Amino acid sequence: MVKDALKKGFLKQVRRIQYVADWLDDQAATRKARKLQETYAPLVAKAEKDKDWDARDGLLSEWSLESNLVLDPVYERKGERLTAKARKYGITVPRQPCNDEESEDWRLSRAYGFWLPSARLEQKLRQEIKIEQRASYDEFRKWATLSFAVAGFLLAFYSVRAAKQPDPCSRNYYRSDSGECVFAQSGQREKKVSPVQVNPSTVSADKPSPARQYTQVRKPQ
Repeated sequence: MVKDALKKGFLKQVRRIQYVADWLDDQAATRKARKLQETYAPLVAKAEKDKDWDARDGLLSEWSLESNLVLDPVYERKGERLTAKARKYGITVPRQPCNDEESEDWRLSRAYGFWLPSARLEQKLRQEIKIEQRASYDEFRKWATLSFAVAGFLLAFYSVRAAKQPDPCSRNYYRSDSGECVFAQSGQREKKVSPVQVNPSTVSADKPSPARQYTQVRKPQ
């Protein structure tokens, strides 16, 4: 009892979602239609074997009415979703007939009295919806490609502009190796002293070149 109560409570909560409720109803209708087939099919076969045509026709009529009672609500829900989806894409849906008008696009439910889309109309709407969906996807892909191209161009432009940005150091300043702005006295940049130490013992005094030592200055005569 507790288990059944929990199951019913869970189903009640789940059925609040319309899509789930429709799916559950469709599954229940399919099971009932299968049971009707298991019940009436052997009886119809026996009547045909006995050549009792009146009994066969009566059984077929009962079977058809019972099937309509079970399946027509399912067809109605699917027809409403299909026509709503078609109108969403701007597809024209033929109007439903009035009273007992004949129509190739709609058929009247004998069990409930509402109009259902015919197989011909369903096939036509599905084909047109498929075409519109493909066109919509191509349009989305085109704009997505354009958006990525524009974003790439802007990113490249920003990178180039950032690379060419002038040094923010003020006038008479220069950027040192450490990245700081350093003041240059008299407009001259400080020279970096080499860290290599020089051994004084290896340094020799500058000597005049031999050519300079033996150069003679000629006096005017």
